[in-house]
Amino acid sequence: MARIGLMGGTFDPIHIGHLRIAEEVREALALDGVVFIPTGNPVFKRDQHVTDAHVRLEGVRRAIADNPHFDVSDIEVARGGDTYTVDTLRELHGQYPKGTEFYFIVGSDTAATIGKWRDVAEIAKLAHLAVATGRPGTADADELREGILSAAPFDLHIVPVSSLEVSSSDIRERIAQGRSVRYLVNRQLSNPHVEQLFARPGDASALTKGFFKARKAELEGRVSPKRFKHCLGVSQACVQLAETYGLDVKKARLAGLLHDWDKGFDDAGARRRVYELGMEDEVDPWVVENMPNVLHGETAARALARDFPEIPGDVLRAIDRHTTAAETMGPLDMVLYVADAIEPGRKFGRIDELRAAVGKGMLDELSFQSYEYWVFLLFERGKPLHPDTIRFWNAYTTNHSRKKEKRKK
Repeated sequence: MARIGLMGGTFDPIHIGHLRIAEEVREALALDGVVFIPTGNPVFKRDQHVTDAHVRLEGVRRAIADNPHFDVSDIEVARGGDTYTVDTLRELHGQYPKGTEFYFIVGSDTAATIGKWRDVAEIAKLAHLAVATGRPGTADADELREGILSAAPFDLHIVPVSSLEVSSSDIRERIAQGRSVRYLVNRQLSNPHVEQLFARPGDASALTKGFFKARKAELEGRVSPKRFKHCLGVSQACVQLAETYGLDVKKARLAGLLHDWDKGFDDAGARRRVYELGMEDEVDPWVVENMPNVLHGETAARALARDFPEIPGDVLRAIDRHTTAAETMGPLDMVLYVADAIEPGRKFGRIDELRAAVGKGMLDELSFQSYEYWVFLLFERGKPLHPDTIRFWNAYTTNHSRKKEKRKK
């Protein structure tokens, strides 16, 4: 009989405190594994800004990648609407083999509010409750136990864990202030792909004609004339795609202009850029050594975030991902990824087919067609694939298979 820990939360972002709690509870209760479940639309945070659910999901996926006992579920993100624990537990009981025992893992602060949860009595029937606390045997712990059991007859486990004073809100504030979060988040999380979890919304000044004109003039001095012409073409294509698929045209135009901001570096310069920006502990060292030509998206996003804090986070994220794609692509990410392929200056390969496909289907389908285009070019040229490019394939094909199975049912 499987014993599965469930750790829900906003994870905005996930940090070492979450990971350590899950590991210590897993060991203490002899669990077979722990599944992290990022909330889709957290009910108790309706009055707060919460990072896009798919971005938070990707952050969790990266953070747990090196632990074979950890997994992540998109059950609440995929469900949509308000997120309630009881609905998730009902659904999980239908997905797992009969007899699976679930242990819902929460911190003591969350456990103290359990009386306010929807259908708390049913939750007690569907799962054990594991409360992680740093205060074992104290009056506070006794009071907590009494409060939980007065709300519902849980099979309750109070688990003492290491005390790590880390909070997601503090990490977001540090990033917004340009301060380091090293050793607060693990390496998989602490890289430009996932730092967009913490990206501020930016301000309107970055989307004005004046800002665009100033960056355009600066870009012309940073890259070759050929590359500059390419950037203008990508910006033009981004505008076309944004208009077609109903996205913010100003953000798309800016992302297209700035996507190759760091393209002027040679291989040695690209490697130095990683160290200059303090990214050496965040970028895959194999990529730095063997594929420095693809680093310009990551370094550009970091440099632009540092130098122009008014640029919106989704613009930076699209720039970051445009060379490799990512497991979870947002609409603006897809627009820039496609625009980089179909801009007017591109002449090689199946470009005309891609251009003709604009507006004929969904944006994610067009994005995958562009992905196939780039990958086949890399195969033909005998080039290696970036790890994120491989992850994109795995994520897309897995999701596509799930959708096909749902349609069959």
